[in-house]
Amino acid sequence: MKLLRLVAVLFFVWSGGSHAQEAIPELNVQQIIELIESNGNYAFAAAAADIDIARARRDQARSALYPRLSLNATGQHYQSTQKWLADNAEVYGGLEVVQPIYDFGKTGATIDAAGSDVEAAEKALVSARNAVLLEGMALFFELHASEVQLRAYNENHASAYVRWDRAKEQLGLGRASPLDVAKALALVEKTRFEYYRERSRNNTYRIRLEELIAQALPQELISPPLPPENAPLEVNREEFALVVIKRNPQTAALIKQVEAKRLQRGGISNLPSLEAFGNLGHSSRDLRGRNEYAVGARLSWPIFNGGIIGAERNQLAAEETRLGAMLEVKRRQLRRQSFAVLMDQSDAFQRVIAARAGLDYAQKNLLRRQQLYSQERVADLGRAMIDNSTAEAELIRATGAYYVEMAHIAVLLGLNPAQGLDEGLLASVLEGQGPVEDFVPKGGSGYGQDDQDKVNRKIVE
Repeated sequence: MKLLRLVAVLFFVWSGGSHAQEAIPELNVQQIIELIESNGNYAFAAAAADIDIARARRDQARSALYPRLSLNATGQHYQSTQKWLADNAEVYGGLEVVQPIYDFGKTGATIDAAGSDVEAAEKALVSARNAVLLEGMALFFELHASEVQLRAYNENHASAYVRWDRAKEQLGLGRASPLDVAKALALVEKTRFEYYRERSRNNTYRIRLEELIAQALPQELISPPLPPENAPLEVNREEFALVVIKRNPQTAALIKQVEAKRLQRGGISNLPSLEAFGNLGHSSRDLRGRNEYAVGARLSWPIFNGGIIGAERNQLAAEETRLGAMLEVKRRQLRRQSFAVLMDQSDAFQRVIAARAGLDYAQKNLLRRQQLYSQERVADLGRAMIDNSTAEAELIRATGAYYVEMAHIAVLLGLNPAQGLDEGLLASVLEGQGPVEDFVPKGGSGYGQDDQDKVNRKIVE
């Protein structure tokens, strides 16, 4: 009876908390991702600032193509060596416009290099944004699993508390020893610690996710995402790796950075530059050596500069080589990641199958235990309710692991993580791919498949 009362109290507290939060609707994973994109800009603001910096450099490079207009004015008091001159002050003003004509591609190379830097920064922003979205997606599933796990730990703690209370009663009747009571109390404190630790973890997930979506979540999440029904598409790993390397934003950013260094190096030369100019000036002092206006062209040629041009080219060549080496390392890393994510996806789906089978057993075991309890054949429900909640939490974690792997595939391809929830993603990305030649070992039928309850072996009579 005490156990029944305690379970009733726990159920009342739990259900009361959910009713108190009905004003805040639950969100699905697509809505979570949309909210992070709308409100989580601060999380990837540094990458966005890099784009602004690169665009400013590109605008600065482009400005070299446009005319330059300058104004200068001078006022001075002087004492001339020609004593017969009566004036001792002068005011002079001049206006000059200069238009670059040709510099053997130096300005064009600088502009192109700055444009490549802009594209690299934009690709880096895609990677930074997708990393944050992937984090929010994982937090969403972890928080759902933590909600159910917290309930399981609460039920376990309540069960341990009842056993401790019962042990104290038995001690008073002389049917138990102080050692039995101490053992029961140790279990109470252990289960209490597990509950508190999961509660802290739950709060950590909640705080971070609410920070990313910029709004409050319900106090209790009661509608976990459903597990996948269909097995993932088997694809050729080498073909998939080639597509990932081609489309990944990190490799694209490195390619643009290499291109920018190469263009910068090509724009540094010891060649002349030609520009047209026109100026207009006037002085309050009457001197024959000054022109009222002038138009013409000037040629500038830095013939010798102490070797600074060669040093700059060597530095850019070294930076280009370093970025090229980083690009090759990234390609090899992405190839490994492509293989790993496909295998992890397959393993995650098998984990879903195992979790569904485990939950099916836990539910049937709980139902059987409830029947025995109603028939007064057992004194309590035992661990059936706890095991059922634990199995629910494992199914949610398995479901989250599978969808996070799918989202990881989308991120590797430079897509929004939400696109990973589409079952047809791999088929659309690898359209036209030939048949899969990888050897797939024969496995079990899997929970929920047609032959789940069939005997898959011959019975010898």
